[in-house]
Amino acid sequence: MRFRCYYRMLAALGFALVLTACAGAPAARRQTVLTYAFPDDPTNTAVATALISAYMSSNPQFRIEAQPIPASDYAQQLLDRLDRNAPDLFFAADPQVPTLIKRNALLDVSPLLPAVARLAPTDFQPVPLSVWRRGAALYGLPADVVPHVLFYNRDLFDAAGLAYPVPGWTWNDWLTAAKQLSTPGGQAPRYGTALMPWSAMVWGNGGELLSADGKHTLLDRPEAAAGIQFAAAMVNVHHVAPPPPLAGGPDPIELFKQQRVAMLPAPSSMMTSLLEAKLPFRWGIAPLPTGPVPANPLSVAGLAVSTRSANKEAALAFASWAVGPEGNKAKAHLLPFAAPALTAAGARPAEVPGAEAIAQALPHGRTLPQVEQWPAIADLVNQALIPVWQGQMTAAAAYAQVAPKIDALLAAG
Repeated sequence: MRFRCYYRMLAALGFALVLTACAGAPAARRQTVLTYAFPDDPTNTAVATALISAYMSSNPQFRIEAQPIPASDYAQQLLDRLDRNAPDLFFAADPQVPTLIKRNALLDVSPLLPAVARLAPTDFQPVPLSVWRRGAALYGLPADVVPHVLFYNRDLFDAAGLAYPVPGWTWNDWLTAAKQLSTPGGQAPRYGTALMPWSAMVWGNGGELLSADGKHTLLDRPEAAAGIQFAAAMVNVHHVAPPPPLAGGPDPIELFKQQRVAMLPAPSSMMTSLLEAKLPFRWGIAPLPTGPVPANPLSVAGLAVSTRSANKEAALAFASWAVGPEGNKAKAHLLPFAAPALTAAGARPAEVPGAEAIAQALPHGRTLPQVEQWPAIADLVNQALIPVWQGQMTAAAAYAQVAPKIDALLAAG
């Protein structure tokens, strides 16, 4: 019966059509299914959708199932998933990496990379790559880098007769411009600037957050305290910056939108929100002002393969494609505010004056310490600095008080 059926098909359809049909059905059954987890916010969802669609269109042997996880609790929900029903690959940002490595959730892809991908570690920017590296092991592939940049109100600069910020602006240039842009007093004072992250002020003055071995804090060193004291003086001595919100200050982003802050140091991803707000003034971005030591805070996102994946090589093939030239091309229009982690990738198009500042930030990029205790340490430092921003304590005194607590956290492991 089986052969008679085939012969009837041959007579009716022709030999070529039968070959096509017989070859097609087993191919569909041989599709490799991969699961891909990512935060469900609009940007990450759009990027994941674009990557999946582009990859599957040129690689029909794979089917990639999107697994969005609520962005508001992504880190914890991802950890929960990895313990019971791990996706084959997933998005992760640099603060998550130490915990994921400690949980043995990330596959060391270095042994597979030469055979599976057309990428080598040398194809990536050194700082983004360092987030995923531990010795010779490589626990993921960096994809996108979000640096801090300086957003500034071009209309306010023009009204004050000031030249726009440029690469190489020093902290003293920043302070001088902030003084000229400030209008203190009254119900709605205008500040020349908001403050940079305290980590940037430490690094920019030649200080460090932790020792090289990650066992001790170096915040109690004079250079670390002096950088913070420069920022505190902008609040309490020169009155050109509001105190941070944790110290009772207003939201600097809202102040910028209301034209009550002329300069706003912030992650470049803020660009999307400001564009959507359709602000009634002209604005642009520039590199952060530079202290004695060039330093720029970076956030790094990447893709990792689960140690529990049954399709490790296939998952790595997709991940390396996604962070490589073809994946960057597929998502470039969705991430104008980020720089590719690839060394050879070109800047992404962005219709904002000064957008080249995003790529200019990378050579002096710094990421927060890759230790699992860092979120708790950051909370300790934020609390310790409140009286500094309020003018009630010096940065040196605050750091001297908090340093033993930080070292205790690090020693506890």
